[in-house]
Amino acid sequence: METIELPVMTPRRSEAYKGDFGKVLVIAGSDCMIGAPALVATGAMRTGSGLCRIATVKDILPQVLAICPVATGYIINPRDMKSLVEFADHHDAVAVGPGLGTSATTKKIVLELLERHRGPIVLDADALNTLASLEASEWPTRRDWSNVILTPHMGEFMRLMAAVAKRGGNIGMAAEKAPAVAPTSRSLADDDDDLPSTADGIALDMPDEAAAAAPVKAAEPAAQSGPDRTALAELLSRATGCVVVLKGHQTVIADGGRIGINKTGNPAMATAGSGDVLTGVIASLVGQGGMTCAQAARLGVHLHGLAGDLAAKAIGPAGILATDIAEYIPRAIASYLKK
Repeated sequence: METIELPVMTPRRSEAYKGDFGKVLVIAGSDCMIGAPALVATGAMRTGSGLCRIATVKDILPQVLAICPVATGYIINPRDMKSLVEFADHHDAVAVGPGLGTSATTKKIVLELLERHRGPIVLDADALNTLASLEASEWPTRRDWSNVILTPHMGEFMRLMAAVAKRGGNIGMAAEKAPAVAPTSRSLADDDDDLPSTADGIALDMPDEAAAAAPVKAAEPAAQSGPDRTALAELLSRATGCVVVLKGHQTVIADGGRIGINKTGNPAMATAGSGDVLTGVIASLVGQGGMTCAQAARLGVHLHGLAGDLAAKAIGPAGILATDIAEYIPRAIASYLKK
């Protein structure tokens, strides 16, 4: 199987200006989730985007921009999806989902963007939940799914996989090519809350190779085997044609037959909003250009985890905030550029 390599980041030219580094549109947030769009935008700007705009509902836009004053705003009109899509067309990458809720408006946004917007899209959180709720006949049509990046944690993955299976498509062929999945002791699809995900703040409880090889004391229960997340990510990627970022301890990035496994990150990143920052990081790298969606996803996950490692070293093994992870992204980039 081919590996998705970490791409090269080139230093900025001395004569560069903000227009050289892409425009990102963040479509996120709702009355009870004003922090989500701000965290996505902060992640994008800390990763080096030249411009970030936040599209959200009118009532919360001032508060969102107060949290992230370096972004600008756009008011979503639920009765005018055409204008939103046209606005999205003026951006180099679009990030959709965090904090949007699963209302009829969210469904309109997700379907209209997938059907009419041709540029790269990063789908997270409620955008994924919206896709998972679709009937087979409602599934959007799109010319090119390869520039769509799905960023599920395990719970979202299981719901998405069920929806894709119901839709049909390439699921049969993909399932034949994917290795068998190890059984788990509980049903991931039945859980409503976020499931194990480093990017969303919870370390996936999977034994590492050294622990699996070590003898188990009689007084201790045997470690339970977890699902083969590499196979799962590849399965969803083949079935949808999208780049898949299956979040968790050693996040898996899949692009058809290519796989990347992340080695950065730590349990201190177990904090609300961490996944929102990751969405912004990936969208930023896609929008800056020079990378495929798979490469941007692979590098985004790496830098996000590295920023968490640097933050943990400076602050401590617990109590890190999502904003701390975002703050350390420039230092993670500097460290990466030195390699």
